[in-house]
Amino acid sequence: MLFYKRSTFFLRTLKGQNIKRLTILISTLLFLPFQIANAQVGQAFELNISNPLTFIQAMNNLNASASGQTGNPQVLLRASLANGEMDSTHNIAVVYDSFSSMDVNRRRNATSQDWANFLSVVNDISTPVAEYVFSSTGIDTGNLSVVTSANPYILFIQLQVSDPTAYAEAFQKLSNSNNGNIYAHLYQIRGGGPNGPSHVVTQTANSLEDLLGAAPNPGFEEFLEEVSEIRTVLGTGVYQQIMAWE
Repeated sequence: MLFYKRSTFFLRTLKGQNIKRLTILISTLLFLPFQIANAQVGQAFELNISNPLTFIQAMNNLNASASGQTGNPQVLLRASLANGEMDSTHNIAVVYDSFSSMDVNRRRNATSQDWANFLSVVNDISTPVAEYVFSSTGIDTGNLSVVTSANPYILFIQLQVSDPTAYAEAFQKLSNSNNGNIYAHLYQIRGGGPNGPSHVVTQTANSLEDLLGAAPNPGFEEFLEEVSEIRTVLGTGVYQQIMAWE
């Protein structure tokens, strides 16, 4: 089903917001992937959540239900530290090994009373800001093992890329020179719209110091020159993972 049996939890204080009723049916929750080198596909949401504890309890209840014991997604919940262009408090990622696994899960949710019960709770405390479908390009820095914290920090960089092949080649070359404490991964985005992102880079580290205080990789200036004419940065955001079901 949607959620797995084991979870880790860390909650930070969030500023209160007035939240509208969720008006669309979310059939898989998420936002952009992180930290799984072999993660392939998923669906992504930025959400405003007015009551994080109630939201987490609803997810725990779904996870403990009969429906929640079936399936193979990984679910990651992150809280916003600096959400850039996004008017959101959280992002959630549900990561699958294939689109066919997504199909199976969506069909199961369509007739699941457990899923309906979950939605009846979150409808009153959350509203969507953005949603995407993502797939891994298979290009990352290859150092996932440096991320050891249960509550790592993630920098999302949303891009419009006009030449995906050239950008992927430049990103791969830069990744090959990585020897630091940041794990980076390049994803393709579907459903971003004409003005939305075509790609997202995630950078993950154990601490804000590692994520934001590190010197650029060797070759970073060359990388910027190579991609300056083929990509536009649409926005960035910094999040901390507060819960995961694996």
